Amino acid sequence: MSSMTLILVAIVILILVNGLFASMEIALVSVSNARLRRLEQEGRPGAKAALYLQGNMDKFFAVVQIGITFVATLSAAIGGDASVELFTPLLETAGIDPLSPGGRIASLIGVTVSISYVSLVIGELVPKSLARRYPGRVSTLFARFFKAFAVIMAPAVKILSGSTALILKIFRVPQSRKAAKITTEEFRIMARELVESRQMSEPIHDMLVQISRLAQTRAQDVMVPRPRIVSVAVESANDPDIRSKALAAYRKVPHTAFPVTDLKRENVLGVIQVRDVLRDDLPPRSLLRPVTFCSRGVTLDRLLATMQHNGTKMSVVVDEYGMTDGIITIQDILEEFVGDIFTETAGGNLPFLSLADTELEPVADGTISLHELQETLSIALPPSTDYSTLAGFLMHRLERIPVVGDTVDYGGRRFEVTEMVGNRIKAVKISVLGE
Repeated sequence: MSSMTLILVAIVILILVNGLFASMEIALVSVSNARLRRLEQEGRPGAKAALYLQGNMDKFFAVVQIGITFVATLSAAIGGDASVELFTPLLETAGIDPLSPGGRIASLIGVTVSISYVSLVIGELVPKSLARRYPGRVSTLFARFFKAFAVIMAPAVKILSGSTALILKIFRVPQSRKAAKITTEEFRIMARELVESRQMSEPIHDMLVQISRLAQTRAQDVMVPRPRIVSVAVESANDPDIRSKALAAYRKVPHTAFPVTDLKRENVLGVIQVRDVLRDDLPPRSLLRPVTFCSRGVTLDRLLATMQHNGTKMSVVVDEYGMTDGIITIQDILEEFVGDIFTETAGGNLPFLSLADTELEPVADGTISLHELQETLSIALPPSTDYSTLAGFLMHRLERIPVVGDTVDYGGRRFEVTEMVGNRIKAVKISVLGE
């Protein structure tokens, strides 16, 4: 084998090694930790080593950088040293003396362009594309080799890390913090990518997105406000008429559970299940089940965790003075990520008094929350700590107690008060301006 052939073989081998480092880097970044753990449980060779490398990414990146730099430098040196010999036939054909300054420069440029082209295609783009398509297979296939290589290069990595830290210290650059955890928005983007790659169905994607919003949704956004609560008022927890009062409430509104309050309907004593009322073996006080109390601003994820811990299905939302402001049930929270559940709850009337599929001017209850309004009609009103309902928004804009006929224009829509009950806004007609 001639020296020219050996040089070409050496350059090709170095380019392939560079491709190995590049593919492994992309594969280990692309594959998820959960997938590697599953492969380890299935007994896939190399999965355990891949998990080790993924748990020590800083060292792994340092090893990969050492390998890529060394291979690139060596291939460039070999190619540059043999540039004249490699391009002599071509230069002689063109009538250029290979040993002249112009011939040497032409040879060096030719070698640089050739090696760069082959390195980019064979040593970078193709390996990275394969690693991106098959991250699990590539990462487990070469993981054990890279783990051994990392052990061998540990002294070099330590020297390089120390040198980097020393230079940063000289320039008074603060040490880097730990990598930030994935954000909610990044999670949603990843979920969308799974749908586009057909690894996740659209309904599951929608549910996950809704669950991720629980930490941004407050109790006051989904609670049943106090005016819409259908409750059972009793003198005390031992009221002997609690059964008859609960059945009377059930005949009025056939819900499966009702909050039990004092006669002033200010304090919630507990919640009563209709199925318990039908049992004659339970004393009146045993009919009351406990409830959880929460503030208006608590997020749904925290509230759900509290209700699960306490084993309650209903939570009473209180204002800053400790007065009952509304109620929220497990069903209300579940509906935030699975959609409407057509069963009866402890709530009161529907938030819309008139809302048909073809209705251009729906009439909404003034107690509808801004969250419900946006979810149902895609109407986004400005949030505020001063109000959480449509009625509160209108009073805030009017700066007084409204009267029938008052209107507020916002966001291309007109909100007209059509019914009042005392000082409370009972009904609001919503119309589109200009139509």
